[in-house]
Amino acid sequence: MDLEKLWAKLLAWLPASWPDTLLAFVANPWTRAAGLMVLVYLTILVIASVYSGAKNRAELGPVAIRPHVSGRYDRKTVRVPHRLIEMGMDGVLADCKVFYAYTDAQGKRRRQLVHQVKNATLSVSPNNIPRIADIIYGQEVPSVAREHVCFPLEIEEPMQVLQPAPDDALEYARVHRILDLWREDDAAITVSMHSDVKEEVADGKINFILARVEAQEHARKNWLSRAMTFRRLHKNRPNVIGSYYLQFEFSHNPFFVLTRHPDRDLKMTAWLTVLTSMFALVMDAWPKLPTRLEAGLIMPDFQNVETRPITQHAPVVIPRP
Repeated sequence: MDLEKLWAKLLAWLPASWPDTLLAFVANPWTRAAGLMVLVYLTILVIASVYSGAKNRAELGPVAIRPHVSGRYDRKTVRVPHRLIEMGMDGVLADCKVFYAYTDAQGKRRRQLVHQVKNATLSVSPNNIPRIADIIYGQEVPSVAREHVCFPLEIEEPMQVLQPAPDDALEYARVHRILDLWREDDAAITVSMHSDVKEEVADGKINFILARVEAQEHARKNWLSRAMTFRRLHKNRPNVIGSYYLQFEFSHNPFFVLTRHPDRDLKMTAWLTVLTSMFALVMDAWPKLPTRLEAGLIMPDFQNVETRPITQHAPVVIPRP
């Protein structure tokens, strides 16, 4: 593509007076005001995107997920207590992401996105949501080889081993009562989702564990990658017991950011952008002195001024009393 030819064609297509027209267009105060408004709109969009719309990028939890009890809540509704989200966000649309957070075999805290509900409707309850029997905490243990996963470090092995440890992770957790000893779920905040969504969250966590186990088995069978890949995967093998966390990403619409967004820092930044732009508009429209000497209002015509000689007066002497 020849850019010089395209530029020449563009200049030839424009009228001969296009520079003057452009300058007149920019010199118009209404045009500048409209351009500044568009710039402010785009700036707020960028700010909201950088913050990622926080409770953007803010993980809320740990949470326990139970199904809706009432039939009036559909698949797109996520019901949360007011201690998790303020009441003013009731009825607001947001993308709800469910993360599985765990501590890997090296003791590092990690998280994995296991499910996402697009354009979920927030239903904020003024009271805590009670727990029921059908509830998940992030403790769904798949039936996989124990050597490819890990358990919470502080309870990985019992004090006295009475029998050989089972090779199956699910059986190992049952024999050593690991779920009974796990205490992070005691402080979990109960939230409510559609029963299908709850099952999809649990399946997402199980599928993540199975994928990591399959990757280790594949790397161990392949002699080319056994030395490096399998060692790395095995050192970072996932924990089958963890917790669920929620993350909400709200709309980037500037009007929503200025009025209802829960992040006060983001809202304050957006309002500062608007107020700064309004100040610029006011200063641009403020009356200014003319730039040219018109009608002798700024400087008089000294050439036509009549001059008179300065008269010397004798000094006045005031006698003393």
